[in-house]
Amino acid sequence: MALAGFKGKIRVVFMCSLFSTIFMCSWLNMTEVFVAMVGMQGQHINEVAVTESTSISVPRVVIPTSANQNVTFHCKTAHLLYMKFPVCIYATETDKVISRSIQRNRYFEATIVIGFLRLLLSDKRLQLVDIGANIGLWSLPAARISKVISVEPNWNSMSRLAKAADLGAVSSNITLVHNAISNVHTTLRMGVVTKNQGMAFLIHTDKCNVTSTGLPCLTLPPTKTIFLNDLLPLMRSRRALMKVDTEGHEVNVFTDSTAGEFFDNIDVPVVFMEWIICKRHSADIVQRLLNFFYSRNYSAFDTRNSKLKSHYFRWPDEIIFKKIPYVQIYF
Repeated sequence: MALAGFKGKIRVVFMCSLFSTIFMCSWLNMTEVFVAMVGMQGQHINEVAVTESTSISVPRVVIPTSANQNVTFHCKTAHLLYMKFPVCIYATETDKVISRSIQRNRYFEATIVIGFLRLLLSDKRLQLVDIGANIGLWSLPAARISKVISVEPNWNSMSRLAKAADLGAVSSNITLVHNAISNVHTTLRMGVVTKNQGMAFLIHTDKCNVTSTGLPCLTLPPTKTIFLNDLLPLMRSRRALMKVDTEGHEVNVFTDSTAGEFFDNIDVPVVFMEWIICKRHSADIVQRLLNFFYSRNYSAFDTRNSKLKSHYFRWPDEIIFKKIPYVQIYF
C-alpha cells in the first residue's frame, strides 16, 4: 500500500508537468507531493520552474521532523489564550525584542494574535497564511486550531520555527516554506538587524552593514524568491486569514501579476500588515499596493477596528485590510 501511494504521488507530479499551464494542477492538493519530495531530498527541496511557459516556482517546503536533527535550541513554553506551546528563541543579547519578550513571559503582539486566533476559531474553513513568520508567534498557536502556511526566508528563524512545530506536535497542521515572497523569481541576499532578529529583509548588495535608518545589520545567506501565487498548490482551504510582515517588502508581495491569482481563488477576508516601513516608499509604489486591495473591495482599518480615512502616511504602524462584506469582524 505504501509503495502504491508513493507511485501515485509521483504520477501526479508527472501529469502536472505535462500540462502547458498550471491551471490544470492548481487545485490538486500538492502538499503531500512536496512532503514526499522533501523526505527524499533532505531539509528542503530546490526551487524549480514547473513549466517553461509559466512563471510558477515550487516553494521550498521544510519538514519539521527532518530539520535541525543535530542542532540544539533554547525553547520555552509560551502561554496564549487557553493554549501553551513551545517557542524556540534566540539568545536575548542577539534578539532584544521578540525572544526577550518570550524569555520574560510576555507574548509579543498578544492582543492582535489572539484576535486572529478567535477568527480562526469562529470559522473552521479559515486557515492562516503567515508571510514573514519569524520564529512563529502567529503560526504556532494558529496551528493548534487550524491549518497554517508559514513563509520565512531567514533560515535561522525558520529552523527555530521547525523545531517548535516538531516539539509542539503540530507538524501535520503547518506547512513551512523557506522562501521570500516577492514580485520576481530570483535569488537575493538578506540582512538582519544585529539585535532584532525579527527585522530580516532582502538586500541588493553583497553585505549589510547598516540599514537605511542607521541600525547596524549583518548579512544572511541568500534566499530564493517566489510569488504569492506560487503558494496556491499548498493551500488546504479556499478561505484564509493573512498576516504579512516583510519589513517594507509588502509593496512587492501584492502585485496583480504575482498575487492576483491567489486572491482570485482564495477568499481572504482579513489581511494584517506592518505599515511603518511600507508608507516610506515612493507615492506611486504605495498607491500600487493600495490599489491592489481597493480594487478587490478592501478597506483599511487600524487594529481597533476604526476605518482609516486620513492620508496613508499618517496611518498607524500596523493596519488591517478587510473586505467590505466582512467589516463587522472585530479584534
